[in-house]
Amino acid sequence: MKFAQTILLLTCVGIMPTARASILRNGDFTSTTGTLGTAGGGLNTSSYTSGGSLSNWTIVDVSGSTGLAFLYYAGNQGSTTVAGSGINQNGRFGSNFAITDPGNTSGSGGAIPNTSPGGGNFVVADGASGYNVAIYQTLTSLTPSAVYAVSFWYAAGQQNGFTGDTTEGWQVSLTNSAQITQVAANGTTIRNTPNQANVAGTGTPGLISGGFQAWAQQTFSFTAASSTQVLTFLSMGTPAGQPPLDLLSSVVVTAAPEPASLGMVGIGLASLLGFIGYTRKRAGKAAQSTPNAE
Repeated sequence: MKFAQTILLLTCVGIMPTARASILRNGDFTSTTGTLGTAGGGLNTSSYTSGGSLSNWTIVDVSGSTGLAFLYYAGNQGSTTVAGSGINQNGRFGSNFAITDPGNTSGSGGAIPNTSPGGGNFVVADGASGYNVAIYQTLTSLTPSAVYAVSFWYAAGQQNGFTGDTTEGWQVSLTNSAQITQVAANGTTIRNTPNQANVAGTGTPGLISGGFQAWAQQTFSFTAASSTQVLTFLSMGTPAGQPPLDLLSSVVVTAAPEPASLGMVGIGLASLLGFIGYTRKRAGKAAQSTPNAE
């Protein structure tokens, strides 16, 4: 019986879909070029060219904005000199950019974890109109009409030194060209922060003043329209005077399992469970019919 069970189990395993490698490059943001500090720093956009760049990714200003984006290396994210603040970063406006960290009281951080759950580095982008950016990468060798899963980790915060409730979100799209306007494209889904605050009394979900929204993972499914598509993350948020910050990390793109494969897995598992139940029932009857030894 054990031999038969083993054979069935190996059969089921053989037809189960294997883990698929990401077809996106540098999704953990660890490959960079240009000028960055020991903890990270400002990222180049179409109007800022004194910082660093992410290999395989392009970052551009949105709708004529003066884009503001930073790369944060894994490591201590708490300011050792200013309570309630994350570490300072060099960027477009000098060396005084930091994320509010309401849990930082000892210099070791608090609300902002030292690493994102997915590992690697993470990007911080201003989401407000006038400062937001589009981060995109061209994907090739896709199968037209096939479904692709875009998985990523996201969080939200506010620039240190500012107050007021904010809203944050990433507009994610897989289209024929980069999505560089704040208009939802076909197939685009907008992801907002949970309802921590009633922004300006409107009932709009948002982030409470000086708060930090912890990391969470999200997966969206997109159908490829052609063999070459552009994956875009467009930072969004309000209002401009209370800088809302969008955090992004660990982006992975994989082809979704085919329904036929999932069906085969279900059939295999059902067969295995049925066989185990049948053999146990037979073994029970055999034990009942055997007389007790005196």
